[in-house]
Amino acid sequence: MKYYSIIQTTFLIFIGTACCTKVTAQVAPELKRAMQARLEAVWKKDTTTWSRLTADEFTIVYPDGQLVTKNERIVALKNEKPEPVHTIKHEQIQAYGETVVHRFIDQNEWILEVWVKQNGAWRVVAAQVNFAKE
Repeated sequence: MKYYSIIQTTFLIFIGTACCTKVTAQVAPELKRAMQARLEAVWKKDTTTWSRLTADEFTIVYPDGQLVTKNERIVALKNEKPEPVHTIKHEQIQAYGETVVHRFIDQNEWILEVWVKQNGAWRVVAAQVNFAKE
Protein backbone atom coordinates (compact mmCIF):
# COMPACT_ATOMS: atom_id res chain seq x y z
CA MET A 1 0.00 0.00 0.00
CA LYS A 2 2.84 2.43 0.81
CA TYR A 3 4.46 1.65 -2.57
CA TYR A 4 1.24 2.53 -4.41
CA SER A 5 0.97 5.81 -2.45
CA ILE A 6 4.54 6.80 -3.36
CA ILE A 7 3.95 6.09 -7.05
CA GLN A 8 0.64 7.95 -6.97
CA THR A 9 2.22 10.96 -5.25
CA THR A 10 5.16 10.98 -7.68
CA PHE A 11 2.76 10.81 -10.64
CA LEU A 12 0.66 13.71 -9.30
CA ILE A 13 3.78 15.83 -8.73
CA PHE A 14 4.96 15.04 -12.28
CA ILE A 15 1.58 15.92 -13.80
CA GLY A 16 1.31 19.10 -11.72
CA THR A 17 4.79 20.20 -12.75
CA ALA A 18 4.22 19.37 -16.41
CA CYS A 19 1.00 21.36 -16.71
CA CYS A 20 2.22 24.48 -14.99
CA THR A 21 5.92 24.76 -15.78
CA LYS A 22 7.32 28.14 -16.79
CA VAL A 23 8.31 27.34 -20.34
CA THR A 24 8.71 30.06 -22.92
CA ALA A 25 9.75 27.66 -25.70
CA GLN A 26 6.38 25.89 -25.81
CA VAL A 27 4.35 29.04 -26.43
CA ALA A 28 2.37 29.03 -29.68
CA PRO A 29 4.14 31.22 -32.26
CA GLU A 30 1.03 33.36 -32.82
CA LEU A 31 0.82 34.09 -29.07
CA LYS A 32 4.51 34.99 -28.88
CA ARG A 33 4.08 37.34 -31.87
CA ALA A 34 1.02 38.91 -30.20
CA MET A 35 2.94 39.43 -26.95
CA GLN A 36 5.80 41.14 -28.78
CA ALA A 37 3.46 43.27 -30.93
CA ARG A 38 1.54 44.45 -27.86
CA LEU A 39 4.74 45.37 -26.03
CA GLU A 40 5.98 47.31 -29.04
CA ALA A 41 2.58 49.02 -29.32
CA VAL A 42 2.97 50.28 -25.73
CA TRP A 43 6.45 51.62 -26.44
CA LYS A 44 5.46 53.18 -29.80
CA LYS A 45 2.07 54.42 -28.47
CA ASP A 46 0.32 52.50 -31.26
CA THR A 47 -3.23 52.45 -29.91
CA THR A 48 -4.62 50.54 -32.89
CA THR A 49 -2.39 47.50 -32.39
CA TRP A 50 -2.63 47.73 -28.60
CA SER A 51 -6.44 47.85 -28.77
CA ARG A 52 -6.64 44.85 -31.13
CA LEU A 53 -4.56 42.75 -28.70
CA THR A 54 -6.46 43.92 -25.61
CA ALA A 55 -9.87 42.63 -24.54
CA ASP A 56 -12.71 45.12 -24.09
CA GLU A 57 -13.03 44.13 -20.41
CA PHE A 58 -9.29 44.79 -19.80
CA THR A 59 -8.13 46.44 -16.60
CA ILE A 60 -4.66 47.23 -15.31
CA VAL A 61 -3.58 47.96 -11.74
CA TYR A 62 -0.61 50.29 -11.24
CA PRO A 63 1.81 50.31 -8.28
CA ASP A 64 -0.13 53.16 -6.64
CA GLY A 65 -3.27 50.98 -6.62
CA GLN A 66 -5.01 52.82 -9.46
CA LEU A 67 -7.34 50.61 -11.54
CA VAL A 68 -7.53 51.68 -15.21
CA THR A 69 -9.89 50.39 -17.92
CA LYS A 70 -9.06 49.76 -21.57
CA ASN A 71 -10.57 53.06 -22.69
CA GLU A 72 -8.73 54.99 -19.98
CA ARG A 73 -5.44 53.32 -20.96
CA ILE A 74 -5.97 54.22 -24.63
CA VAL A 75 -6.41 57.89 -23.68
CA ALA A 76 -3.21 57.74 -21.60
CA LEU A 77 -1.26 56.06 -24.42
CA LYS A 78 -2.29 58.83 -26.82
CA ASN A 79 -0.84 61.41 -24.40
CA GLU A 80 2.49 59.63 -23.88
CA LYS A 81 5.64 60.07 -25.95
CA PRO A 82 6.93 57.10 -27.99
CA GLU A 83 9.90 55.25 -26.51
CA PRO A 84 12.60 53.10 -28.06
CA VAL A 85 12.03 49.35 -27.93
CA HIS A 86 13.10 47.94 -24.57
CA THR A 87 14.77 44.69 -23.68
CA ILE A 88 12.61 42.77 -21.24
CA LYS A 89 14.15 40.53 -18.59
CA HIS A 90 13.16 37.54 -16.48
CA GLU A 91 10.32 36.55 -18.80
CA GLN A 92 8.08 33.75 -17.54
CA ILE A 93 5.15 32.27 -19.43
CA GLN A 94 2.77 29.78 -17.85
CA ALA A 95 -0.02 28.22 -19.91
CA TYR A 96 -3.25 26.92 -18.40
CA GLY A 97 -5.15 25.73 -21.45
CA GLU A 98 -6.29 28.81 -23.35
CA THR A 99 -5.26 31.13 -20.52
CA VAL A 100 -1.64 32.25 -20.24
CA VAL A 101 0.11 34.19 -17.48
CA HIS A 102 2.99 36.32 -18.80
CA ARG A 103 5.45 37.88 -16.34
CA PHE A 104 8.52 39.97 -17.14
CA ILE A 105 10.55 42.98 -16.08
CA ASP A 106 10.41 46.03 -18.33
CA GLN A 107 12.95 48.58 -17.13
CA ASN A 108 12.24 48.83 -13.37
CA GLU A 109 8.77 47.25 -13.30
CA TRP A 110 7.43 43.74 -13.01
CA ILE A 111 4.56 43.32 -15.45
CA LEU A 112 2.01 40.54 -15.12
CA GLU A 113 -0.41 40.00 -18.01
CA VAL A 114 -3.22 37.49 -18.32
CA TRP A 115 -3.79 36.44 -21.93
CA VAL A 116 -6.86 34.50 -23.09
CA LYS A 117 -7.94 33.19 -26.45
CA GLN A 118 -11.15 34.98 -27.47
CA ASN A 119 -12.86 34.13 -30.76
CA GLY A 120 -9.64 32.56 -32.04
CA ALA A 121 -7.38 35.51 -31.16
CA TRP A 122 -5.09 36.08 -28.16
CA ARG A 123 -5.86 39.15 -26.04
CA VAL A 124 -4.83 40.54 -22.67
CA VAL A 125 -7.72 40.70 -20.18
CA ALA A 126 -5.83 41.93 -17.12
CA ALA A 127 -2.44 43.35 -16.15
CA GLN A 128 -0.66 44.44 -13.00
CA VAL A 129 2.46 46.54 -12.62
CA ASN A 130 4.75 46.49 -9.56
CA PHE A 131 8.13 48.05 -8.91
CA ALA A 132 10.98 45.58 -9.41
CA LYS A 133 13.83 45.02 -6.96
CA GLU A 134 16.92 43.66 -8.63
